[in-house]
Amino acid sequence: MNRRDFVRLMGLATGATFLDSCTGNDEKIIPYLVPPDDGTIPGVASYTQTSCTECPAGCGVSAKVMDYQVGKLEGLDGHPINGGALCMRGQASLSRLYHPHRLTTPLRRGEGGELREISWEDAFGEIRDAMSSTQRKHVFLSEKTTGTLSSLIDRFCHSRNVERLPEYELYSHSAIRQANKLLFGRAEIPAYKIDEADFVLTIGADILETFVSPVSYSKQFSRAKRSDGHFSWFHVEPHVSLTGLQAEERFNVSPGSELYLLAFLLRRISKVTLAGEHHIGGIVEPLPNLPDRGFAEKCGLSVEQLNRIAGALVSAKHPLVISGGVSVTQDSGGDVAVLTSLLQWAVGMVGKTVDFSLSENYANVGSLRDIERIASRLDRSQIGVMFISSVDPLDSVPDSVGFADKLAKAMLRVGIGDFTTASMEACDILLPMSHSLESWGDATPRRGLRTVIQPVIEPRFDTRTTGDILLALMVATGDSVQRYQKYLFDVWNSEHGEAGSAKLLTDGYLVTSKKKVSVSLNGSDVRGRIGRMPFRNSFVKPVLYVTPSIRTFDGRSRDLPLLNEIPDPLTTISWGAWISMSPESVQEMGISETEEVVVSYTGGSMRLPVKIQPGLARGVSMVQRKTVDPTPAEIEANSGEVVSRFEGVKIERTGRKIALPILSGSMSQKGRGVIPGGGNGHGDEHGGHDGKHATLYPDNRYKDYRWGMAIDLDLCTGCSACVAACYVENNVPVTGGELHLNGREMSWIRIEPYYEPEDSQDGSGFQPMLCQHCANAPCETVCPVFATYHSEEGLNAQIYNRCVGTRYCANNCPYKVRRFNWFDFDRPSDLNITRNPEVSVRGRGIMEKCSFCVQRIRGARDVAKDNGRKIMD
Repeated sequence: MNRRDFVRLMGLATGATFLDSCTGNDEKIIPYLVPPDDGTIPGVASYTQTSCTECPAGCGVSAKVMDYQVGKLEGLDGHPINGGALCMRGQASLSRLYHPHRLTTPLRRGEGGELREISWEDAFGEIRDAMSSTQRKHVFLSEKTTGTLSSLIDRFCHSRNVERLPEYELYSHSAIRQANKLLFGRAEIPAYKIDEADFVLTIGADILETFVSPVSYSKQFSRAKRSDGHFSWFHVEPHVSLTGLQAEERFNVSPGSELYLLAFLLRRISKVTLAGEHHIGGIVEPLPNLPDRGFAEKCGLSVEQLNRIAGALVSAKHPLVISGGVSVTQDSGGDVAVLTSLLQWAVGMVGKTVDFSLSENYANVGSLRDIERIASRLDRSQIGVMFISSVDPLDSVPDSVGFADKLAKAMLRVGIGDFTTASMEACDILLPMSHSLESWGDATPRRGLRTVIQPVIEPRFDTRTTGDILLALMVATGDSVQRYQKYLFDVWNSEHGEAGSAKLLTDGYLVTSKKKVSVSLNGSDVRGRIGRMPFRNSFVKPVLYVTPSIRTFDGRSRDLPLLNEIPDPLTTISWGAWISMSPESVQEMGISETEEVVVSYTGGSMRLPVKIQPGLARGVSMVQRKTVDPTPAEIEANSGEVVSRFEGVKIERTGRKIALPILSGSMSQKGRGVIPGGGNGHGDEHGGHDGKHATLYPDNRYKDYRWGMAIDLDLCTGCSACVAACYVENNVPVTGGELHLNGREMSWIRIEPYYEPEDSQDGSGFQPMLCQHCANAPCETVCPVFATYHSEEGLNAQIYNRCVGTRYCANNCPYKVRRFNWFDFDRPSDLNITRNPEVSVRGRGIMEKCSFCVQRIRGARDVAKDNGRKIMD
């Protein structure tokens, strides 16, 4: 800082203090100079328990607040769903709060299509007038809602004569819910207790990525792997997924053949369970009765593989079978779900590892069939005012429904949301919704659990919560409106008492019921359904799978820049769209990687560059949903699920090359043994005497501490949550796709996938790579200005204002984890607020890297000093 700036800053500080002493007005614009009355200590973080709303799972989070700004989200320790963990989308969701494209005030669309600002009172008045001026039916469409908000929507619809439509989620899991209704009379998604199973068989369900509650399943997977008892996991899929590559054994089946696999397992189980309440011999009689070799040919597996799956299932004491994902979002998806539920019953999983006492709360969620029905009513001009709340059907409903054109026939369209999505753009009145970190609310993501949503900062713009909007619309113009916060507290106090409400706010969640739910099998209806199942003999290749993305889910998170910056774990591609093809298909067509192809399917086509994906079978390709428009989309006839498999697609070369930011240098270990357990790599003793390495370095001595980080590669799933957390915590800049193409990414942690040719069906694994803080780091000896050095606590430290940017350290780093700032990466002004004030922002021409979050070490040291002790482990 130069002298002129210093004098100017001191003058500002003196003036602010003088004004405060004169007026006595305790304003938040000077919290650094005069401590406020609310107990906030400048520069000291506080934490608030709330919930993540980036997807329907309902994970608990702890929000870190410093100087009236939210700086970081962490998983809430002890929470029944996520138990202290948080996925990459949850970590990145903070940027939604500060996103520069948020709606900031109510808007009204003019006759020419332009949007103009209006007041909340004018917006409410116009909506009330429209609702009272027509005999048409008014409807309310929203995303999945639970808890108090869901009951308030019911109350609003009843009081204002509005029809509440089934809620819309693209991935509604309706096939599973309908199957359980058929078998057990419960249209629910049960709790899958992975941590209580000794054998898990997943069929298409990407439990570590996007299926229902992936963070919960990942935590359970970790506990099961750490348990003393034997745990094994088989995964069956027709494509390739991060989940499949983490399983103990992965079985690549023919597309659409999951029905035959389940029929084989049910036939085998029916021979074992010859008596008792779980005997299913008569129920499964209509299933195909093929020899083992016949089933194996249909599935694309060997007889030995089939028998290994069946043997593991039969011999397990506490088995668990889960089907989902691409296996239930296909033309036979509903039947796959039915046979899976029957298998769960037959093996005795229901009531044990499949628990309806803790079912996921999808009670109000419909399917794409419901969207078709409302589209038909819109087309007949039967809808008056249509409320579209926090949902974007225009972005995901199949084009065949024609929803966009039919929506225009509603008399008035009212959108409630935070961004101008495709559906909001089609609305007449846009009501800006407060972010969940600015809002009061709650959720009941599963039976017997209520989790709190509470504000950690004041609303940044002229926005309101959905609850406040509905309460305002429920009263006449000019009448006093109850605040949603008070409405919420009244509900909590009446249901849980003041003590329960206090516990909910303090802990962030409240377990409300542990009542056991028992179910019984409706055998006759199941047998009838099995008799009508179409078992196809063949499938037309090439087959294209359209899958959800671990980074953007169903597309709702694609506007968050950080999630585009973080590479896809399977391919290490960051920005852009691509089609993954099998090595055999690429070789047969003579296609090279990053070459553009035209993919034609019924109803459309798309142009995409190619990425070779080990593990995919010949004739099978993959794209991620909403990375390219238009995305192929159809509706499954029976369940109303979105279809993920498209047969007989046509793939043609264009001859063009499209640059793709593929951030991995190599997908092979090349015999180096990078991941422990394979090859003759770093674990071998060589170059020394008596098992010791020869070295010219003196031994390092550490007086009090030596910091290190242990990563259990047996438990790492490659989910990239750590990458997102590092970006947010350490102010790592988001550089964009163009610089990624030039190799100028800035991430301090990366996930390295390794596939070996001899084991391409299973992959070798995923390894997080960050600075190793070497005891004798080769980067330290080559720095001409001693900007990087070995600290007395074992850190490979970097002094930013000493670095002159020679980049010798990057050349000498064997792990390639040092980053050079080619530019001053300025964020949009709103996103500057998300910077962690405890970490400096590095400028142009400086090397940077992982610091083992030294700011957190310093924070722990300050606490230990205040308590007169050493830092605790």
